[in-house]
Amino acid sequence: MAWILGLVLSSLVPTEAHQQVFLPSTAARTLLGRQKRENFLLEELRPGNLQRECIDEICNFEEAREVFEDLEKAVSKPVSCHNPPFMSGVTSKFFASHLSEHFLLLVSANNNACASTPCWNGGTCHNGVDEYNCTCRTGYGGRSCEIAENDNCASSPCKNGGWCQNNATQYKCSCETGYHGLNCELGPFDCSSHGQTCDHFCKSDDGTYICYCAAGYKLGEDEKSCIPEVPYPCGKVMVASSIEDTDLILRAIDGDQNCRKGEYPWQVLLKHDNEAVCAGAILNKDFVLTSADCVNQLHSFTVVVGENNLEVNEGSEQTHNISQIHIHSRYSRVTFENDIALLRLETPIEFNNYTIPICLPETDFAEFFLMNLEYGAISGWKQKQGRINQPVLLGVPYVPYVEFSKCERLQHFPVVHRMFCAGFEELEDPLCYLTRGSPFVTKYRDVWYLTGMSLGAGEYNCSMVPVYTKVSRYINWIKKTMA
Repeated sequence: MAWILGLVLSSLVPTEAHQQVFLPSTAARTLLGRQKRENFLLEELRPGNLQRECIDEICNFEEAREVFEDLEKAVSKPVSCHNPPFMSGVTSKFFASHLSEHFLLLVSANNNACASTPCWNGGTCHNGVDEYNCTCRTGYGGRSCEIAENDNCASSPCKNGGWCQNNATQYKCSCETGYHGLNCELGPFDCSSHGQTCDHFCKSDDGTYICYCAAGYKLGEDEKSCIPEVPYPCGKVMVASSIEDTDLILRAIDGDQNCRKGEYPWQVLLKHDNEAVCAGAILNKDFVLTSADCVNQLHSFTVVVGENNLEVNEGSEQTHNISQIHIHSRYSRVTFENDIALLRLETPIEFNNYTIPICLPETDFAEFFLMNLEYGAISGWKQKQGRINQPVLLGVPYVPYVEFSKCERLQHFPVVHRMFCAGFEELEDPLCYLTRGSPFVTKYRDVWYLTGMSLGAGEYNCSMVPVYTKVSRYINWIKKTMA
């Protein structure tokens, strides 16, 4: 005892000739510490005592074991602690009750094997003496519940790039954009069921497809073809083109863009005070679609259909007054968003070879198929400084769609996903000067569908490539308004 006491006292003698200004970090941290009064030298040689071990010292599992000097009693013996720091006078079994979740882990050699959450797929972890044990959910096995007893993804059931997620009783496919169905086997635009393809539109029905048609067509006996059931069905041109197909794209390059009467029979002209101001497209005998910017500030105007040459009365023109104007409620003159409007006519349009409605596509069909084709077509009258300066209707049947990311870079205003670009990047685009509200259409299986409406030349700089309102985003609004 004397030898040990001397060793302790000798350690307190300074070894340097002068005191340091700053203490080492280990010494500095002890300045504010408080030693428990019973935690003195050789106290472990004394018999176990609750007052000393659990109150006057720092109470941990080792100190509790010293109280009873027995491992089993330390875990299960009822005791009454008088205001210890951690129990505030509660009488309980010392560790097996309120503190069991924490201290029983110390019994297992102070090793919490469940801390790393080793049990997979919702298994429950239990600490054992030397390791963990997992109680697995139904359908899973293995030491860590990592094995599904039935691997439902083994047959690779997910199609078209779908990702299979396995669980105990079934699988679930997460589909790529544009696909759906239990196995991602259904696409929004391929319209296929057992190798058959729809002429127009399709929809899923109990895991398969059914075909249906645009207005004015009926489904054929093969349940996939669409047959006209009216004399002038939408999107069907009755007049042959004035130029051979091989030369059509040259219209945009050599300036020979004049249309033959009836080449774009859905074309509409809007006149204000007998002056041509805008364009539009015929949807049916009662409604015309145009740009909101065209009609937003006009108090009165008329709609002319069957028009081609503005300087000549060709006998095919029909003039209609407007009974109702429906401008999209979120149209913005600042951002050009939702630049779309519906006009209801006072009198119905009479259809003929030169006046035919354009087909409205279904949203998925337009966005996943039509607008992924290479070309669309545009028609309208050439306009400079708000006035028509070329009287004959212009049209280009092969206008290339422009990639959206490139479209964004070419414009000085935000191009949102309710817009798209189409035109010729290689030259100052002649289509920029077409009337606002000029219809952009796309052909599939010899039927034309409306996919865009021109924002108009006077509102933005489209010297590189024109921007159009994406009609597919407004199909529901159009149908609801017309109904």
